[in-house]
Amino acid sequence: QVFEAGRHAAALGPRFRLRAMPPSQRRVLVIGGSFAGLCVARDLKDHYLVTIVDAKEFFEYTPGVLRAYVKPKHLDALTFTLYPVIEGRMGCKFIWGEVKELNGADRTATIKPVFSPENEIIDFDYCIIAAGCNF
Repeated sequence: QVFEAGRHAAALGPRFRLRAMPPSQRRVLVIGGSFAGLCVARDLKDHYLVTIVDAKEFFEYTPGVLRAYVKPKHLDALTFTLYPVIEGRMGCKFIWGEVKELNGADRTATIKPVFSPENEIIDFDYCIIAAGCNF
């Protein structure tokens, strides 16, 4: 392991990082767990260590929600909980929380997990923003 010296290293404390990781160990951070985020994670999971961060714990097919108003049993076909799908079936890591800050120079993201009072900082090699829209 090699000590990574940077201008912010003193503030963050000692951090260790491998100098050159093989492509299979590179880390991809995907912000957003809807259509684009899940598709990107599915396509990259065999080549990279993928982490998905989303502010919701569930996927929702929003265009179909109106049908659920007239047929409530249809809602189960429109939604699913992200954690078992992302971690269980896809083999990626899921963080239920909000990305508060991206630092491209240091390749870090500050994340506020839903059930934690403190922020977490995670490293990444590549970041894909697939947060969608807010309506």
